[in-house]
Amino acid sequence: MLERIYSGMALDVAEAALRLLRKRHEYIAANIANVDTPGYKARRFHFEKQLQQVVYGTDELPLYVTNPRHIRNVPASLEDVKGSVERILWPVRNDGNSVDIDREMARLAENQVLYDAIAQAYSMQLARLKYAIRGRE
Repeated sequence: MLERIYSGMALDVAEAALRLLRKRHEYIAANIANVDTPGYKARRFHFEKQLQQVVYGTDELPLYVTNPRHIRNVPASLEDVKGSVERILWPVRNDGNSVDIDREMARLAENQVLYDAIAQAYSMQLARLKYAIRGRE
């Protein structure tokens, strides 16, 4: 994903990725906040496959859509990338909770590193555009 952001296509892709990473952060934070809640089932937020389908296309044959209510097999635009939520049912502790705090903290750190990298790439791309428009100051 970062290669495309650095290649120049990417302010809109970076914005979508940052939006989706913020949403993932909310799910991870909810899992961490509910680590001691009996019966709570952890949730994972996935979006990479949908984002890649929009950015790189897909090998699947596209469906012919004649009505906006038709089901599409690929998101049509970056705004259509909503991600999906998976409930983690196992392993379950004695209290019925499926949150593994060590995994959640690792996911939080990984998500933060990715967010920071994309935000930095976004900022660099804006600086390049500013330089191209204004020239050397």
